[in-house]
Amino acid sequence: MVGGCSGGFAKHEATLSRVTVTRLREGPVAFSTYTGVRDSLRAVVRDSALWRELWGRINQPFLPAPPLPPIDFRREMIVVAALGARPTAGYDVVIESVAQDSTGIEVALRRQAPAPGCPVTAATTQPLDLARIPASDHPVRFRERTVVVPCGSP
Repeated sequence: MVGGCSGGFAKHEATLSRVTVTRLREGPVAFSTYTGVRDSLRAVVRDSALWRELWGRINQPFLPAPPLPPIDFRREMIVVAALGARPTAGYDVVIESVAQDSTGIEVALRRQAPAPGCPVTAATTQPLDLARIPASDHPVRFRERTVVVPCGSP
């Protein structure tokens, strides 16, 4: 089942406590820049059937697709953040952290875009990030910050 997300920034008195996050790709960039996920997506995967379906969508451009990473859904779930199709390179999305409070789980995302006028590769991209977090029935919300990368930055 895909969990919901909230687009707003609710103010509340609850204290956030960090949740263990294991991204499916190490490093400062998205899991993949080229995927079969053409639309913006924020989701939670809590079962193996949906995981298999999503993995197929993510890897649609690749033949053969890489093997499905095993997930023990009794203990873990997957959070997903996809930007959707972008007209050029230079865009990125990264799951930076996850925290929990009495109202649910908050996934912090960093969205990256190139500054206007920067030279970028003219290739359609579909940045997507994936992370494992402990299984929970609590609602999940996504908090996003956008970073504009100046020309010439790595």
